[in-house]
Amino acid sequence: MLLYRVFPYLPGASPGEPGSPTYLHRPQGRNRLDNQGVYDTWYFGLSPAAAIGEVFGDFVEWSAEMFLLPALPGSVKALGIYEVDDDIGVLDLDDARNLLARGLRPTQVIGRNRPVTQEWALSIYREQKWAGVRWWSYQRPHWTIYCLWVPVGDDCPATFLRIDDLDTSHPSVVDAANSLGRPIA
Repeated sequence: MLLYRVFPYLPGASPGEPGSPTYLHRPQGRNRLDNQGVYDTWYFGLSPAAAIGEVFGDFVEWSAEMFLLPALPGSVKALGIYEVDDDIGVLDLDDARNLLARGLRPTQVIGRNRPVTQEWALSIYREQKWAGVRWWSYQRPHWTIYCLWVPVGDDCPATFLRIDDLDTSHPSVVDAANSLGRPIA
């Protein structure tokens, strides 16, 4: 199965270093399913538009500047294409039975209340049966988002395949912008 991730890309960055498609910024803790010190969290979209929409969805207008990352000089945001086994053990939170079994409501999954989402993520992680979870995007419910967990400091759980350079004319950027009703400058 292919998964997609938008990340700051720095040509020439060594594997696992800032700007590399296999780099994960640490410490974690800002994002919805992070539990710093317990596991590392890798976020992906099931489609390119999902990955792009999750990263840029809150921007009112989309422009070339959104692909720049001054904090990492010389880098640009790019689309990484990764692969995982089709049978990877991921809990589907778009299945009501899985929510019911854990006493979760859909609003607890999709809401941007980090203490709540981090709590249920930790609870599912502690079941020790799952490589991660999948759910619907806050930005667009028809987009599927994946979170894959690894032990702290471990490598990316997905095999990196290639990079797509992003700009405002990239078909997946246009697709995501249209889906979100965002104008492109």
